[in-house]
Amino acid sequence: MDIIPLFPIALGKVTNFINEKERIQLIKSVKDTKHVKHEEIRGDGVSTFDNKTPVINRGILNRLQEQCNEYARKYGIKDNLKLTNVWSNIQNSRSVLDEHCHPQSILSGALYLNVDDSCAITFHNPNPYIYFTYFVERNPFNYEWYKFSVNNADLILFPSWLKHGHHGHVNTMDNRMVVSFNSYYGK
Repeated sequence: MDIIPLFPIALGKVTNFINEKERIQLIKSVKDTKHVKHEEIRGDGVSTFDNKTPVINRGILNRLQEQCNEYARKYGIKDNLKLTNVWSNIQNSRSVLDEHCHPQSILSGALYLNVDDSCAITFHNPNPYIYFTYFVERNPFNYEWYKFSVNNADLILFPSWLKHGHHGHVNTMDNRMVVSFNSYYGK
């Protein structure tokens, strides 16, 4: 029998999106930017989301823009996406990033600056009926959620409507740093 992947969700991953020098510069920039508590982070974690302070130089922003548009073309949507906001999060041990999505955006992304082997991003299945079926084996067709491991300098791109967050994942490291962004159609 043929299995047809009817409603797959496209995630983009770019390994080593930035080099080590850029990563160190971004870490310094994030540390030098004022962060405040954010409702999506429980515990010891802060964000620049509410004041949307850019922490990235123009060259990296342009490369992020290019990656967003490449993702859009492969995903089958218009590719004139523009970054609408950029922010950074710093989480310490025992903090939790709650499950959430990014309304009023088309594409979102996360650039991992300072993570260890315990760090990941968890995505949740958007099918609300997935819980009504008993599965004897887990596979990409029936995951309720899936946790992707991430490394320093990884860039992850995903549709903004896709919920992501803890699903039981509690951060176990100090100074976990991520730069995130949203994009929407430009003029």
